Amino acid sequence: MVDSEPLWWSVERTLAEGHGLVWTDEMAELCIGTGLPNTITTMQELLGLELGVDEGVGWLVQAFVSRVGELELMAGCRELLDAASGAGLPLALASSSTQRLIDVVLSHFGLTERFDAIVSGDAVPAAKPAPDIFLLAAKLLALAPERCVVLEDSLAGVTAARAGAIPVIAVPEREPAAFERLTDYIVTDLHQARRLLGL
Repeated sequence: MVDSEPLWWSVERTLAEGHGLVWTDEMAELCIGTGLPNTITTMQELLGLELGVDEGVGWLVQAFVSRVGELELMAGCRELLDAASGAGLPLALASSSTQRLIDVVLSHFGLTERFDAIVSGDAVPAAKPAPDIFLLAAKLLALAPERCVVLEDSLAGVTAARAGAIPVIAVPEREPAAFERLTDYIVTDLHQARRLLGL
């Protein structure tokens, strides 16, 4: 829904640099879509970051929130939400982010009321690529997983949807070829996803 990776990578690099460490794009890619605790754990393992998980997550969240004005919606996001609502389809947002981050981003774009269910990474025991977050979203919509469709921009998210036996459309921000082994449905933006869904 939001092209957030550039901002995440920036705040992650800032955290690492503040501790005299170097966080590379390759390291950041390992963490896409897997939740902030995993990002901090990866920094601990790869860089020797001497910071607790909770403290590190809190720092990242605060840094991200302070720069939320830099975010932009993905092309076609509002049009897709409008079309789905117009067709009477229930909508859920399922994100590995914390509830605080989700609330801030949705409020910033005026989208909070557009969703019938919102599931954060805080609400499930296992982050993507486990399917927990999507399965809970389907349950909250009172729909069988196979009657839902997930839109995902990360490999971890597409893997999670497949693990939950949920149809998935990939909207990759980079390297679309990497998604070909996971789904037959790969689009360049949400305009194309809307057309694929017949909306």
